[in-house]
Parts: sequence; C-alpha cells; structure tokens
Amino acid sequence: MRRLTQPRPVLFLCLFVSQAALLVLSPVLPEIARDLGVSTATAGQLRSLSGLTGGVTALLLAVAPRRPGPRQLLSAGAGLVTIGSALSAAAPSFALLAAAQGVTGIGVGLLVAVGIAAAWEWPPAEERPGVLAWAIAGMPVAWIAGMPVVGVLADLSWRAAWLVPTLAGLAAVAIIRQRPADRAASPARGRLGAWRDPVVARFAAGELLANAAWASVLTYSGALLLDSYDLALTVAALGLAAMVLGTFLARRHAARATPRAARVPHAFQAGAVVVLGMIRTTPAVLAAMAFVNGWRSMIASALGMDAAPQDRVAMMSMRAPANQFGYLLGAATGGLALAAAGFHASASRSGRCSPRP
Repeated sequence: MRRLTQPRPVLFLCLFVSQAALLVLSPVLPEIARDLGVSTATAGQLRSLSGLTGGVTALLLAVAPRRPGPRQLLSAGAGLVTIGSALSAAAPSFALLAAAQGVTGIGVGLLVAVGIAAAWEWPPAEERPGVLAWAIAGMPVAWIAGMPVVGVLADLSWRAAWLVPTLAGLAAVAIIRQRPADRAASPARGRLGAWRDPVVARFAAGELLANAAWASVLTYSGALLLDSYDLALTVAALGLAAMVLGTFLARRHAARATPRAARVPHAFQAGAVVVLGMIRTTPAVLAAMAFVNGWRSMIASALGMDAAPQDRVAMMSMRAPANQFGYLLGAATGGLALAAAGFHASASRSGRCSPRP
C-alpha cells in the first residue's frame, strides 16, 4: 500500500480518473441522444457544461485567499467525479444528466489543476519530470484502457458505461486518503496579480486555444471514427496510445522547455485536425495527433510551472480553466459545425480553434 501512495501512482490515478469521467460521452453520444430524445450535437453540449463547471472551479481555486492542500483537494475532486458519474448513470432525463455532468466537471477541474501542480510540488527536484510524465500519462491511458471497457459496457447500456469513472473515482479516493495529511491551508500570494503578468496571460490564452482544438477532436472523434471510418472502439482507443509515448519522450525536454518548443506542435495540430475531418484518410492521423498532444502537454505543463514557481498550484489552477473552457469552446463550436454541415465543417472549426505558432 505504501508504494501506491507515492506521488507517481497517486497522481497517475487522479489524472486517469479525470479523463475516465470525460471519455464516456465520446462513444455513447449517439445512444444518449436517441434514448433521451435530443440530437447528437445537443448531447455533445454535455461536454460544454462539464467544461464550464470545471473551468469556473479551477478559476475560483486560483484566486481563493486560502485553500486546502493537494491531498484534500484531490480527494474532493475524485469524490465529486464518483458522485457525478453515478448520478449520470441513473439520470432519467437529459436535464438531470446535464446536472450530473456539472458535478463531474467540478471534480475534473480540481483533479486537473491540483494533480499537475502536485507533480512539481510533492517530489524532489530531480524526480519532477518523471512524476509529471506519469501524471500526464494517466490521461491518455484512461482513453486507451477505458474506451474498450466502455465499449463493452455500452453494448449493454450507455448507463452501464458510467461504471468506469465511478469505480475509478472510488479507488482514487481510497488511495489518496492514505497519504499523509496536508497542512491546514496556504495563504494567498498575489494570485490576482499573476493574471496581469503578460507571460502568464499568453500562456493561459495559448492553452485555451490548444485545448479547444483537442477537446473538439476527442468529443466527436468517437462518432467520426465509428460512423465514417467504421472502426471498432478498441482500434480507435489504441490510436490514442501514441499520446503516452509522446508524453514520456518529452519528459527529458521538460526541464529546459521554451515557448518555441510548443509552436511546432500547435501548427501540426491545426493542420491535422482539418485533414482528419475533411479528407478520408488513415486513422493514423489521429494517432499522430495524440503523440503530438502528449508532447505538447508535457512541455506546456513545465513552461507554466516555471512561469510562476512561487505558487505552482495557483498557476496550474489558471491553466485548468483554459483546459476546461477549451472543452466548452471545442465542444460548442464542433457541435454547431456538426449540426450545420457534418464532420467537414466540424474539422474546419476545430482547425480555427488552434493557436497560431
């Protein structure tokens, strides 16, 4: 049990849970839409709602005058994901499902903001890149391992698919609570002023745009690959395995990351998402995007924490709204384009959401 409470497994599981709560919607959107009597584009706005609540939560966390330590916040986040996922499984209407997804989004916002920051706070300096890589890897691994399981459960019912984040959240709460207690609270350190720092502002804006593009891909790629490419869920999930490889290969560059190192991945993603949706090509394009996104996430996380070393939790809490609002923006614009003109327009919108190098 002691090994399970070390930073690497704890943070890996926390970020795994954050994505397990998000991935369920991607393959079951058509079933939810049919069962609850809404369009696929409308069902996709559930991601917008969870992105909104998650982003607001992380934003409030960043500017709070006092806040609990990482252990308490991660435990609360995992607990909220568990509750929201269980409520999603039982929701009898679209409105109640939306409310449950709002609760889930709050938990995801806490896990993403605090989990990444803790990877730089908990371990000694020489271990930070490795711990950060394991924490970030929890996100794509959730898609890789969770998508096939969700697919099997979804064959029974889309409601059964919510067992994945529910059980993962329960496991995370149990393990997090085995870690030593945190200090009661930490005082504010000028977090509002950090928003006025041009470096921090540019970082947050770039993360918003990058996450909007990637979120629109993740939200609708399941429907695209299943309906247009006629792929099995397992094949689609394996394509996302490349993100793990990209994350770990980038860890050696994290300690000396520069803004220039993030520009090439941004430009590549902007072009690849258009190719994926507008040209019937090999699903390897999605795998390449996953690899590049893993690399980009590792570099961006290191850049963000180096930009505000005096309070990394606050800095990652600033990044998390960009991440969550990116899901809101990506799901919303992708849904509007999908409703208007199908996947061709959705891809075009996603490309325009990407930041310019």
